[in-house]
Amino acid sequence: MTPVDRLNELLEAERAGVETLSRLFPEARTPEMRKLFEQVRDDEAWSCAGLARSVKTLGAVMSEKKGDFAGKVMAEPTLAARLKLLNRGQMWVVKRLDALLGETLPQSVSEFLAVMKARHLANIAACDKLAESLR
Repeated sequence: MTPVDRLNELLEAERAGVETLSRLFPEARTPEMRKLFEQVRDDEAWSCAGLARSVKTLGAVMSEKKGDFAGKVMAEPTLAARLKLLNRGQMWVVKRLDALLGETLPQSVSEFLAVMKARHLANIAACDKLAESLR
């Protein structure tokens, strides 16, 4: 897989992340939970924009596809289980980011990917904490 292929794969996954969080939002039981879901959704959207920019920086065409993740998450029976699956998806993204960060890329792309990774790790920690509190 080329770096552009990997960026596009992540872009498709992040679009699915936006949809997933948008579908989870109505399930928020508290203002704090709503704020977390909104923050994670906004980070996913921010990631989409940055990935699209990164693909264009490499002179390529961005994918128009969206991953099929929201349906899988929403099929889980409890909110805690949904959050656990969401975090598995977030860790999948982090692993892909690690692989990309090992590539020779323009500095602006590498810097964006490093920030994206940090945001994903922070969101994973916050969602793990929430999931544990729901048990």
